[in-house]
Amino acid sequence: MGELLDRLLSLTGVLEDWILQIGDAWWVHLVVYAFAALDGFFPTVPSESTIVSLSSLWSSSGRPSIILIGLAAWAGAFTGDNLGYLLGNKIGWERFRFLRGGKGRRAVEAAENGLRKRALVFLMTARYIPFGRTAVNLVAGAVHYPHRLFWPRSLLSTFVWAVYSCAIGAVAGAWFENNHLLAITVALVAAIVMALVVERIIAAVHRWLDRRAERRDAERRDAERRDAEAAADTEAGSAVGTGPGADAEADAATTVHGEDSPA
Repeated sequence: MGELLDRLLSLTGVLEDWILQIGDAWWVHLVVYAFAALDGFFPTVPSESTIVSLSSLWSSSGRPSIILIGLAAWAGAFTGDNLGYLLGNKIGWERFRFLRGGKGRRAVEAAENGLRKRALVFLMTARYIPFGRTAVNLVAGAVHYPHRLFWPRSLLSTFVWAVYSCAIGAVAGAWFENNHLLAITVALVAAIVMALVVERIIAAVHRWLDRRAERRDAERRDAERRDAEAAADTEAGSAVGTGPGADAEADAATTVHGEDSPA
């Protein structure tokens, strides 16, 4: 655990230095766009970390433009989602090694279930789950989920994600306006903590929705079974002549025979 933490802090330090160096570059928005797009089918790209760090830098120094950062993140994420969908549609998800086992495989299974049960909710929340965004894009294409339904939901979910990422960085950066490096560090830590919290909340919501769906399915099956049993009882009664119609016919026959019989 200590080794992992040291490695994470080391990578954070590298990212901080890099963000400070490119913050004034005119092409920084192109970097954000490219990272957000690649993250749609290659989840190791630090797209969210870059967006959070640059937003924090804007909050503490006024550069680069957070509006352009947000628009670049939105456009890149939407592009990445649709590229992932296209890859899934053409080659499937099985060719991606990181999706064949561990968290990747669990993300694929969750994507398959989510698209089948509640596509809109899952497309909105999958990007906050490890490997979730990549898995849901590739699986949606692989199972031929209608693109006419996929792209507008992707457009909405990527907008929410871009605003969320920029907001975390901006709020954290505002706390340490006079220390850019500390602002970026706090923003990255806040993003990691928020990601863990949001992941747990989303997982809990999906479990609750699954339980509710299971209860509804059980109630529907019970109702169908009762209706089938009632129909079977009615048919059985008619077959043996015990239904209301059969009783009426028997009474009529008795009356006729009684009238025809001699006194």
